[in-house]
Amino acid sequence: MKRLVSTTISAALIGAGLVAGAAAPASAAPNCGDTTQYSIGNKKTVWRTTQVHSDWAKPGVTISYAKNKTGSVTATGTATLGAEAGVVFSKASASFSVSVGKTWSKSDTWTYSAKVKKKAGKSRGRLMMYHQAKGFSVTKWRWVPSATSCKKKVYWKKSNIVAPVKKNSNLWGIQYA
Repeated sequence: MKRLVSTTISAALIGAGLVAGAAAPASAAPNCGDTTQYSIGNKKTVWRTTQVHSDWAKPGVTISYAKNKTGSVTATGTATLGAEAGVVFSKASASFSVSVGKTWSKSDTWTYSAKVKKKAGKSRGRLMMYHQAKGFSVTKWRWVPSATSCKKKVYWKKSNIVAPVKKNSNLWGIQYA
């Protein structure tokens, strides 16, 4: 009989301990993950001037340009990104489905011609090489626990970032002044 009572009491104590150990406190915060996110928004394609251009010509003149020169474009609006610039360019590249970066540079022989037209208020024009770039804004954020759920915490947002595409994507046109 002593053995039966002892076994019953032991089972009751062990069972109570298991139930008490399994219960979660009512005030436990949700698990929101621990990953910083970067969201790309306000996406647009822009064309940035390079330093590859002809001399100026008056309206009516056809400009022919043939020169071996290096064209280059540098990203703008990225000075405040610091060490996070690489992550931002990677996210932007994925978002645009084209590789973008801090700089683009290409040496080549550029050969083009175009006629300078008359434009109101403009007295001259020149052939100008433009390089494709992507303009965007980036927001750094993460999910953080609140009383009963996860809420979005924004750390910062940077706008007016323009990064050149890494491929050779150029456009020639007349720049008027």
